[in-house]
Amino acid sequence: MRKFRRLTLSSCPGPRERATVGIFKRKSPEAETPDSALTFFTHSKAGEFRATAREVFAEAGLEVEVHPGHAVDGSGREFGFWNIGAICYEQPQSMWRGLIADHLERVLASFEAPDPFGVLAPQDVQSRTFGRLHDEASIPGIQSYPHREFAPGIVEMLALDLPDTVAVFNHDNANRFGGWEALQGQGIENLRRLEIEQLETLPAPGGGTFNALLGESVYTASRALLLPGLATELTGRRAVEDFGWLMSIPNRHQVVWHIVEDATVVPVLNGMARFTAMGYADAAGSVSPHVYWWNGTGYEQLTQVQDDGTLTIHVSPGFQAVLRSMTRDG
Repeated sequence: MRKFRRLTLSSCPGPRERATVGIFKRKSPEAETPDSALTFFTHSKAGEFRATAREVFAEAGLEVEVHPGHAVDGSGREFGFWNIGAICYEQPQSMWRGLIADHLERVLASFEAPDPFGVLAPQDVQSRTFGRLHDEASIPGIQSYPHREFAPGIVEMLALDLPDTVAVFNHDNANRFGGWEALQGQGIENLRRLEIEQLETLPAPGGGTFNALLGESVYTASRALLLPGLATELTGRRAVEDFGWLMSIPNRHQVVWHIVEDATVVPVLNGMARFTAMGYADAAGSVSPHVYWWNGTGYEQLTQVQDDGTLTIHVSPGFQAVLRSMTRDG
C-alpha cells in the first residue's frame, strides 16, 4: 500500500495556481516500487501474478499475449487483470492459481452466454437497467456506447444487471429499448431503490468530517449520480448553492462527499484526498483517485497526481472564492 503525507492548504493560491504537496510519500531506496499497471502489487509480485495467469490460461487451452494490465487471446478477446489481481492481492499467493482459474471460468462462460439484450423482455430490461460510473480511460472503444461525462475522467454509462455479470448497452441496444434519455432516467430511479449498506462519517485530521457510503454492490459508487439529494437523505445536510460540495469515487464500492459549509473544507479536502487515493490504489473496480468540487453547473477536478507521486491542488477562481469566504466566515 502506498504511504501518504498530510496535505495542507494554509493559504489560497491565486487564480489557476497550484498548491503542490507530497501526498504520495516516496519510498526509501530499498523499498520496491509499485507496479505501473497493477499498483496494489510491487513490480516483482505483479510479474509473478502475470506468470501465474499465463499458466492458468495455458491450462484452459488458451495461448495469450500478456500485457501489464490485461491479456489478449488469439481471437482478440481481452481479459482484464485489475479486478482479479486486487482479489489475489488480499489472499495468500498459494491461492492465486485457483482464484484466477475460477475467475477465468466465469469470464469464458459469459462469452458463451446468449446475448441478454436479445432474450430479455422490455420490462425486464427496464427493471435491470442502472446508471453506472466508469473510469473513462478504462473503456476501450467508448464511442461504441452511449455515455456522458459526469466529471473529468469519469463517464456515466448504461448497465444491464444480470445474475452473474453486468452488460453494457451499446448504441443499438439502447435504441432498441427506448434510447439514452429514457434508459438513463430509469437507471437513476433504479439506483434510488438500492438498499443503503454502510454509511460512515469520517473525521478529517485538523477538523471537520466527510461521509463515505460503502457497499458490496457494484453500483455503490454510481450513487454519486444522486448527489446532493443523497447527502440530504442520509445526513440531513443540504448543499448551499454558492458553495457546493466535494465528491470522490475511489472505486465501485465507495462514494465519498462533503457538503461545504465552513472553513473545515480545508482539512476535509486533505482527508478526502488521502482516503480517495488509498481506496483507488488498493481495491477492485477503481474509478478515480481524484477529489472533485461541484461549482454549480458541473464538477471541477481539484487534484492531480504527478509522475513523481506528488499531488497538486488546482484552485480555480470559483473554488478560491469559496475558500476565502469559508476562511473569512470561520
